Amino acid sequence: MSFAIIRMQKFKAPDVKGMQIHNYREKESHTNPDIDQEKTGLNYDLLNDSKIEFSEAIQREIDERYKGQKTIRKDAVRLCEFVVTSDRDFFDKLSPEDEKRFFEESLSFLQERYGKENMLYGIVHRDEKTPHMHVGMVPITNDGKLAAKQFFGKKTELQQLQTKFHEHVTEKGFDLERGVSSDRKHIETQRLKALTVKEQVKVLENELKQKQEEKQVLNKSIEDTRSRLSEVKKSLDKVPGFDDLQIKTKGGLFRSETIEMPARDFENIKVLAQGSESLREENKLYKSHNLDLMGENANLKQQLAIVEKDREKFKRERDELRQENQRLSKKLGRTELLLNTIHELYKRAGEKHRYVFENLMGRAKQGINKVLDPFKGDELFSKKDLSKYEKQGFEQSIRDSGGIVRNSSNDNEKDFGPEM
Repeated sequence: MSFAIIRMQKFKAPDVKGMQIHNYREKESHTNPDIDQEKTGLNYDLLNDSKIEFSEAIQREIDERYKGQKTIRKDAVRLCEFVVTSDRDFFDKLSPEDEKRFFEESLSFLQERYGKENMLYGIVHRDEKTPHMHVGMVPITNDGKLAAKQFFGKKTELQQLQTKFHEHVTEKGFDLERGVSSDRKHIETQRLKALTVKEQVKVLENELKQKQEEKQVLNKSIEDTRSRLSEVKKSLDKVPGFDDLQIKTKGGLFRSETIEMPARDFENIKVLAQGSESLREENKLYKSHNLDLMGENANLKQQLAIVEKDREKFKRERDELRQENQRLSKKLGRTELLLNTIHELYKRAGEKHRYVFENLMGRAKQGINKVLDPFKGDELFSKKDLSKYEKQGFEQSIRDSGGIVRNSSNDNEKDFGPEM
């Protein structure tokens, strides 16, 4: 039985662009091996006819609906994203129409539970091994507050989300089990999480590079301003000082005192006055511009620190997933060795016993493929490597679960074994 999978993750302002890049395949699709670029055109958005800018759309919702008195904190959660999916076996049984209906019903459930007006996008990815949908939500409450905590602050909310989501999709005719704590669910969650972690690391590295480039541009702007100020000061240094001016006084006593000076000195005084005024204005602009740049620089440093912290977190998770994968690979290797050993023993048995055993082995190997790796698409047992009787059991197991057998041998060539 397949499981109904739904999970939620929160994102702050610096992370929003990364989600847009991933969901719209803007950059990392060329480096992500899990994405088939030839199928990217099959992706679609259930809420938007064309691409949107996530940050702008979120800010527009906040400007129109936010009623709080306080300024929104820079580290506030601005986007909550749900991922809805199941395993590959579930989607293999669905027609394209039913697959789309599954995602439409899932979106309808989230709209009803968390507010239709809060849903920003419903992007379905069909270019990866298992179809899945990303649903973006702006966490604005009914009283106009941006507060993800009010939606998801209780520990029981995500548990109830799993339960209610399962109830909804089963009521709509989809045969799925609720996501529960089991080995299989653990493996499925790890596989799905692995995709997101790998993509996030790549996105964050690109964003970090972009922020560093922006910082370099700001530093260059500061140096240009300093250079202009230096040039103004140099031009003033070329003008004679007041002590060098040739000044004569006339009059006094019975008539007003006047000053005589060469026309050239008078022009120099005018240049000094104009230069002084220009320098004063330039200095004001420089101070104002410098304060702006310092603020932007501080903001960039803060964002860089956040990005670097997130990147390190995702790298740790990636390393943990690699270790988990190594442990699973060892278990799978031991399982395969055990099966092959048993198989060799039964080769020595009679033809009747070989047929029964190999038929059951084929069923078991198909079951292992189905359970252990529903997301990556890398099967432990390939049908082409099976014996004749194993292949019959393998294909029959697929039919029994409602699947379609591809590249099956003709019925005329089937051998149902020796008579018992």
